[in-house]
Amino acid sequence: MSLIRFSKTVGMVLVLLALGLQLRAQSGDEGAIGGTVTDQSGAVVPDAKLTITNKSTKISYETSSNGDGLYTFPVVAVGTYSLVAEHSGFTTLSLDDISLAVGSHVNLPLTMGLASQTTSVKVTAVAPVVEVTQSQISSTVNERAIESLPTLGRNFINFVLLTPGVTTDTRTGDISFAGQRGTLNSLVVDGSDNNNTFFGQTLGRTGSGRAPYQFSQDAVEEFRVNSNDYSAEYGHAGGAVINVVTKSGTNDFHGTVFEFYRDRSLNANDLINKTRGKPKSPYHFNQFGGDLGGPIVKDKAFFFFDYDGQRNIFPNFTFLNLPRGFVPSNAFQQSALAYLTARANPWSQTFNQNVYLGKVDWQISPRNRLAVRYDAQRFSGNNLENGGPQNSVEHTGASNVTADTLTLDLTSMFSPTLVNVARYSYVRDNEPGQSNSVNPQATIFQDAQQVFTVGRNFFSPRFTNITRGEWADTLTWVHGRHTVKTGANVLDDRIANFFPGNFSGQYTFNSLTSFGANLAGTPAPAPQDNFVQAFAGPGTSGPTTHPNLFEFSGFIQDEWRARKDLTLNLGLRYDIDKLAQPSVLNPSPALAALGIRTNFVNTDDNNFGPRLGFAWTPTHSDQLVVRGGYGIYYGRTPSILLGTAHSNNGLNVQTRTFTGSSIPQYPNTQCGAPTASPGCAAPTGGKASSPIIFVFAKDYVQPYVQQGSFGVEWQFANNMSLSATYLHVRGTHLTRTRDINLAGPETPTNIGIAGTNTVLTYNKFTLPRPIAGFFRVEMFESNSNSNYDGVSVALKRRFSHNFQLLASYSLGKVIDDAPDSTSVVPFSFDDAKMVEDPLNIRADRAAGINDQRHRFVLSGVWNLDYTRNFSPVPKAILGGWQFSGIFTAQSGQPYSGVVNFDLNNDSNSRTDRTPGLSRDNFYLPRTISLDPRLTRNIGITEKVKLELIAEGFNIFNRANINSVNNTQFSRSIKAAICGVAGTPCLVPQSLFGSPTATLGPRILQLAAKIVF
Repeated sequence: MSLIRFSKTVGMVLVLLALGLQLRAQSGDEGAIGGTVTDQSGAVVPDAKLTITNKSTKISYETSSNGDGLYTFPVVAVGTYSLVAEHSGFTTLSLDDISLAVGSHVNLPLTMGLASQTTSVKVTAVAPVVEVTQSQISSTVNERAIESLPTLGRNFINFVLLTPGVTTDTRTGDISFAGQRGTLNSLVVDGSDNNNTFFGQTLGRTGSGRAPYQFSQDAVEEFRVNSNDYSAEYGHAGGAVINVVTKSGTNDFHGTVFEFYRDRSLNANDLINKTRGKPKSPYHFNQFGGDLGGPIVKDKAFFFFDYDGQRNIFPNFTFLNLPRGFVPSNAFQQSALAYLTARANPWSQTFNQNVYLGKVDWQISPRNRLAVRYDAQRFSGNNLENGGPQNSVEHTGASNVTADTLTLDLTSMFSPTLVNVARYSYVRDNEPGQSNSVNPQATIFQDAQQVFTVGRNFFSPRFTNITRGEWADTLTWVHGRHTVKTGANVLDDRIANFFPGNFSGQYTFNSLTSFGANLAGTPAPAPQDNFVQAFAGPGTSGPTTHPNLFEFSGFIQDEWRARKDLTLNLGLRYDIDKLAQPSVLNPSPALAALGIRTNFVNTDDNNFGPRLGFAWTPTHSDQLVVRGGYGIYYGRTPSILLGTAHSNNGLNVQTRTFTGSSIPQYPNTQCGAPTASPGCAAPTGGKASSPIIFVFAKDYVQPYVQQGSFGVEWQFANNMSLSATYLHVRGTHLTRTRDINLAGPETPTNIGIAGTNTVLTYNKFTLPRPIAGFFRVEMFESNSNSNYDGVSVALKRRFSHNFQLLASYSLGKVIDDAPDSTSVVPFSFDDAKMVEDPLNIRADRAAGINDQRHRFVLSGVWNLDYTRNFSPVPKAILGGWQFSGIFTAQSGQPYSGVVNFDLNNDSNSRTDRTPGLSRDNFYLPRTISLDPRLTRNIGITEKVKLELIAEGFNIFNRANINSVNNTQFSRSIKAAICGVAGTPCLVPQSLFGSPTATLGPRILQLAAKIVF
């Protein structure tokens, strides 16, 4: 029986957990409350009875103080609580409104007075702003911020950018922590892994230019960003762990209904449109939905349901990119232009989605609580497979997502000091890509300039499907001054991937004349015109792979209150990732001589990650804490690398290249007329291309990151704190893709710059490829490194007197040698992720692509309602207003000045820099944006209100450039330009550094929400 089928059985069994099976998973979605009980003289009070009660559900927990006067509620659901402390001979102490955030440890010292005529004392709890027992560096984004701050597209993950040390990754949709790549992050939702292990992004690939989000913003209670030195219970992340808690029902019925609206008429024109003399782009956005939560059985069982829909349309404008002043000079060029012009029409991309979430919480007994959550994502992304001005609508297709998650959790209290937390989750994440045409891809050039592309995308249609079973269990034991957590986690991903690169064929025409001649059935090939088609090797699975992943993790973590003023956090974690071994061995003697095996991936089985941290309160109070720590954190290898190695072994995929008169007449393939299904049964004719293969280095290991921090946090007012933290993050054994089939020494070669006397020298590959019978041999290696050093300062003000605020400034620098774990498609944009010179890796050591030296973020929520004592009319006009907003100012990220051809002759034209320049030698301009939100709350009844919302993004309409033309030089061999016929030279490009994209113009959004 497969592990996935077995997981379904386990899921059924978990429903019966109330009968006595004591399991549950990692408890990162909860928090803890603890402290010391003393009398008025400062002496500890042992055996005090303490009870906390959730104010929304009336669910209570009990414990007692130990011989040191310490008490702990080690595993408590997020929420607001009251606390009662009782002891014979002492006045009963009652505290109210204790707010517990996700992952937080609220330290709440209690002082009990001697019994007198007053039998009880009730006070409003003022929990410390500073968490004095936590050594990790983390930030919480609370429910008020999620509900009240503006975010374009309403993806709650955008709020991660409010926290220190964070920026956007250059890969769309990813977030970078301490300069690391986004593939090293982990998203945890209600304690379950929520990552797509194939692509190295979140489930559903949300925010990656495809699906906008997996959970509605209204379904998220709060989340914590654990960015450095987090405990051993978190793993499979070398960057940050984003820990999310979804909402639950309470004893009262609550809900919302909302509609958000954006339209071109509300927006400013974008800088790129302005420079091209174009009007505002068509744009229309609607987001709508609602939620409802309440009791099933009061004080016992609760439900919550949320629905969120989005309808979003973006235009894709196209044009024929003809050389300046080009005029057709023959009939073939005229027919080619007629064919392309008929297909150079604008088309639209849609981002249509429905997401659902249902959750039930059931207090089975005073000692057992069961939670069940089901969420579904249905995304239809019409024409998202490709985009851009030189792509016809034929060259794209729908990118869809169908994702489902089912989680079951049980918290079991064996005793007040022994709590078990267990979880099971089942995940389905299917992501097919479709094609709009059966015709092969054809890319047409004129004078080395891409004019247009027609036909289907060369790898469409495709699919990637993941089915997951996950189990975990954590036991928390409070013993004296120790709170010990130990647990294990098992994750089994069954992955099916179909990536038929070139199976439907791919044409390249280097002139309009040759394309027109081919259309007419009159071969007139230009140099390097070709047709490429791939075929499944006999007896192989071709482009279909199963890069399955099996993970096991175990950890132990001890929070030791060594002294009243010192807490030590000591942990150890073990992770092992079992990657499915490829089944096909290429028998090439040349590969065997070098020990290269296409059917082998090393199992890295020694991944022990120690975690050491301290939190010290030198003033013996909760106002000042000094914290620091060090840990080793292992990341994942995205299975997209593994799937590529499974199929690209030189046997599964056999590619043939046709040139000259053997090129079929477009749009035929080598099999004849195009069909809906790609490929032929067997290759016929043509030249067998030297295969490009992908293999893992025989010593490949999982990427790991060493994190260290030292910081101070000071609560200088009742509700405000100031912190300063130094971070050091060193990435070791990070992943890269490198072509090892190149031979040195390289030949020093000179090239001049047109119109000048300047001559530049560079190294050029001139020797034959050393591994006979192969073109590129792309090796996945674990020899890349990075270093980040940074300082962050944060000012926090929790909500009080109608106002909350978070401000942070980060100063940092990351240096690396171009790590990347997603480069898998040769001769595409993936080539840009590799080093310039595969035989000289160190030459690429420079500022990392996520280097951002300065970043300041200010966010706040301010209720402007000061009309309590006003008369009815002024109160109706002036009351109910709220202002919130986000201000961001940051320096630009780096880019390289490149040439637009293969300068060093390594077959990769996307990494060749201007000779003499280092990688990432230029920086984008700084960006500044203010995103305000104004809300008017109008009471309809005592329990129902209407919220009218107006939001602005980049309200001052700054030209925040986030992409520029990085081609510094092109190549020419014309005597009129270079001076000597046949001798190439570099031609400066006037558009180098000019903007190609921005973060967007001023955008306004209007909304209405009914809250009850």
